[in-house]
Amino acid sequence: MNKPEKNKNASNIVVRDFVKTLLFPMLVNKAFMLYFGLNYSSNPGQGYGYGLVLTVVVLFTTIGVFLWKYKDIEDP
Repeated sequence: MNKPEKNKNASNIVVRDFVKTLLFPMLVNKAFMLYFGLNYSSNPGQGYGYGLVLTVVVLFTTIGVFLWKYKDIEDP
């Protein structure tokens, strides 16, 4: 009986981390991407491209950390 309970707890942790990893890039990072992307397209050469590149790097880093953290865990 401990094994299904342990698997359920591990599944809950994975889901919680997935939601946390999904919400940050989708809500906060997408807002920054829109801000820097719109300003970069209307004002090229003003430095907004650096912010746009940084937000894309943060997005891939956040998703990469999630994937690396759970690379050895089987799907429930």
